[in-house]
Amino acid sequence: MKMIEAIEAVLKANDPEAESGYQGKFTLAGRLLSRGEIAVCGLDGAEFYTFDDVADGLHEVYLAYDWDNERGATVSAVALVASGTTPQALVGASWDEASDDVNMLSEDASAIYSGTPDNLAIGGALHRIAGFAEADNPEAHAVAEFEAQQEAGSRTPVLDVVVDPASGANALVFPTCDFTSNSILVGRDEHGTGIGIFWSNFDG
Repeated sequence: MKMIEAIEAVLKANDPEAESGYQGKFTLAGRLLSRGEIAVCGLDGAEFYTFDDVADGLHEVYLAYDWDNERGATVSAVALVASGTTPQALVGASWDEASDDVNMLSEDASAIYSGTPDNLAIGGALHRIAGFAEADNPEAHAVAEFEAQQEAGSRTPVLDVVVDPASGANALVFPTCDFTSNSILVGRDEHGTGIGIFWSNFDG
């Protein structure tokens, strides 16, 4: 079993209506160097949950990309898999619903990230970074970068940005067109160690 197959199996098994909870196809989008709590949030999102269930480290991030003829690529689910986790361990883990309330995304761009300087929200942290700092707002710069990647032929645009130079913690910024993640699953192995966090059931 491949990792993407394991992620898909977990999401389907844990959806109340036995559906996948996302559209499109997952791809390995990059790796997140976590330094503290992990969150998925819109660049202008005001309410979101943070998680410290997964230990600090370099973790794989998978994004489910859907394609819209007008907007291009958008992400409909996010899966973080802890370093060293196998597909078999992911499927065999105990998965709990962490939230079904509010986890705000953005209409144009959202991010998965860990530590930021001075505990800034992700939009504020990005606004200190070259490129983002010169734009009117972080969303505008991200959208321009997504469009450039898509014009170059990519159907899976993503930005990997170091948001805390002191620790090396990065953020993966990706296109979204929804406003809320209505399902957050946290997976733990037989020892209670966190091995994954999945955000899905995005809703406009």
